[in-house]
Amino acid sequence: MKVLLFQMYGNRRAYHLELTYSILSAFRFLKDRHADIQIVLAADEANMRPDLPVEHLLMTPKMLYEWQLGGKYNHAVKPHILAHALDVFGAPTIQMDTDTIFHTDLARLFESVGPGRTLMNRCEGPLIDSPAWDQWETAVANSGGDLCGYKFSPATKMYNSGVVGIDPQDAGHIADAISVMQRIVELSDMFTAEQLATSIVLSHHTEITTCEDNVEHYWDGPRIFYQHQMNCMFPGVLEGAGIKDVAMQLEPLRKDLKGTLSSRIAARIKRLQRRAGPEYGAAYTAYISGLALRNTDAALANVWADRSLNLLQWALSQERPVGIRHDFHLFTEGAIDQQVWMKPELRDRWRGYWADAKTCNTERLSQ
Repeated sequence: MKVLLFQMYGNRRAYHLELTYSILSAFRFLKDRHADIQIVLAADEANMRPDLPVEHLLMTPKMLYEWQLGGKYNHAVKPHILAHALDVFGAPTIQMDTDTIFHTDLARLFESVGPGRTLMNRCEGPLIDSPAWDQWETAVANSGGDLCGYKFSPATKMYNSGVVGIDPQDAGHIADAISVMQRIVELSDMFTAEQLATSIVLSHHTEITTCEDNVEHYWDGPRIFYQHQMNCMFPGVLEGAGIKDVAMQLEPLRKDLKGTLSSRIAARIKRLQRRAGPEYGAAYTAYISGLALRNTDAALANVWADRSLNLLQWALSQERPVGIRHDFHLFTEGAIDQQVWMKPELRDRWRGYWADAKTCNTERLSQ
């Protein structure tokens, strides 16, 4: 037996869209083949999915509270769930995030998992090359270069934990990863603590293979657009319903939103005017595209507005070009409440962006 493990808890229904697509993308490679591979969904009662081809592994409220370190760190659940599944099934296990898509036969992935051989999504490189090095540098210094007996330095490599595959003979390493993770949480508030802990321990004890060519992990970039397409494919899932046919034709997802030619030209002019980078132009394209669709396709307009904000947060978190409030004025604090087509939580995020982003000393509030 081999286990493909997913987890679902909390109240984010959009994750159920991702879960559905990911499981169906895996199931198309199984069907009448590979009867030894079982898809398992670890979930609390509210997130069980009897409509999907899965075996359920119940997580109680007590388990979730303890596994989240008393509610302090949500992502701490992942290694605890993996350890629990290894204990329950005693089989080679590949743990998946929901925002994944399978592009190859699952048997090929399990070929990389065995005693002393583990699987992770991709290598993100040494910490010193990370965009978050400023935060990690403090943690490295405060640790004295040691995390529960494991070396911790600027050269420490981070692997993405959207995929983690391990053999039951190596299950004890996950207990070590949990201890290392808890120590990292004491040293920093980085949300990738579990990812780094798993990387440190597994790279020390095992040979890690990556699978980015076979599994797409879209935690950033096209995620909001993917969710929009999934919502069209799986009507009702956002509201708590299931799907009717696990053998349904699974349509490929389009990665990119493309604005109209006129919106792209306007964005290029705006980018040159502000002497800003390509991300600013893309954010402006998304802004005017969302406004153009607000009366005809509110769902897609929200996707564009979300994309615009994500681009600004990612590329312009520290500085904002002169005139940014003028360029995005309908999404600023004074006008955002007029955008009744926009989801309330997205309006809140836009307010937060203007309130929290550090202001470049050259920024003018009006143009």
